[in-house]
Amino acid sequence: MKRLLIMACLSYLLTGCTHVIFGAVLPELLAHYGRSYSDGGLLVFMEFGGFLLGVLCMPSLIRRISRRSTITTAFALLFLAMIAIVLLPPWPIAVCLSFIAGVAFGLVESSISTFVLIAAKEQQAIAFSRLEVFFGLGALFMPIVSSILIANGLWKYGFMLLGLSALTACIVWSKLSLGEHDELLAHKADPSQRTEKIPVLTKSSLTFLCLLMIVFFLYVGMENTIVNFLPSIFTDQLHASSSVSSLAVTAYWLAMVVGRLFAGVVAEKMTYFRYLAVSFAGSLLTVLIWVFSTNLWSSFAVVLLLGLFMSGMFAVALIYANQLLPGRTEQTTSTLIAAGGLGGSILPLGVGWGMDRFHVGVSIWFVLIGMCVVLGIILYSRRWNVQTTKSV
Repeated sequence: MKRLLIMACLSYLLTGCTHVIFGAVLPELLAHYGRSYSDGGLLVFMEFGGFLLGVLCMPSLIRRISRRSTITTAFALLFLAMIAIVLLPPWPIAVCLSFIAGVAFGLVESSISTFVLIAAKEQQAIAFSRLEVFFGLGALFMPIVSSILIANGLWKYGFMLLGLSALTACIVWSKLSLGEHDELLAHKADPSQRTEKIPVLTKSSLTFLCLLMIVFFLYVGMENTIVNFLPSIFTDQLHASSSVSSLAVTAYWLAMVVGRLFAGVVAEKMTYFRYLAVSFAGSLLTVLIWVFSTNLWSSFAVVLLLGLFMSGMFAVALIYANQLLPGRTEQTTSTLIAAGGLGGSILPLGVGWGMDRFHVGVSIWFVLIGMCVVLGIILYSRRWNVQTTKSV
């Protein structure tokens, strides 16, 4: 299990870097191609579309070609996409490559997360929170690396760095031995043999899954809204300088990483439901304070608190969902991650539209309303029995 966690964490570090690489070098990329920010939006949207496709295809691919082959194929695709982008091909090809990169890290993220959830058994929250820590580290450090490369006129080589890392990961995963988990890693469905059927969702459990999809849709949308619009909030509402405003995002990610170090242990001790209820309630109170905060340093304190409260939500909610919908780990995980990806792409666009036409404070009110809705769903989930599926 230790070897699996090490490789899974390093893989998540790479996906965290991939997740933010286009945004980190977007101004230079657009300047090279002579494109506008609308074209940049298309680039990011295509990456998101590829991510969704990768996540949704994961269960089917694992059944047909095995988990190992799915992971190695995904890293190979990521390597090819990143290396091709270094060559700065024509713009239409670059957009297609962003889609391929999205498919690749969508497959990696969803297949490895389900693998860890299945293998960890009784320590799921602790194991998954470690993955989230490394994802956060990747998202935190890649912009720093990119800024250093940009300052030296080498911005395109950030893609080469990720491409070579993906190639290394592909080779290691293809040769990796995980002891007792090797069979699970290499397993694929045998059509000639009768296999255990996946539990079919009942009407009530389908309703519950839809509610959980709303939770993930809103949560990732809120997280991306905070990350994307924190500098604008600090600049427009608190009249902070651009350099100080950008530190707000760094503070938020640092709090997220620190919180994720302890989230798994705390969740296991509190139970998943109590952890989620406390986290969302604490986040709601923190955002309420934020609404009335007019001081720069108190706003930084709010951001740090919000990062700590939100740090373990995604991982623990995913485990909580699989606990209430047993026997469907791959299907449930891919569905919820896809719902999160959809929310993370669409909701910030809506919030940005509202900020342009009304006031920058729209973003804070969106997070406040989103926290209310999600907290309500989590509290309602207490009524559900763990056995919400039936076998056929």
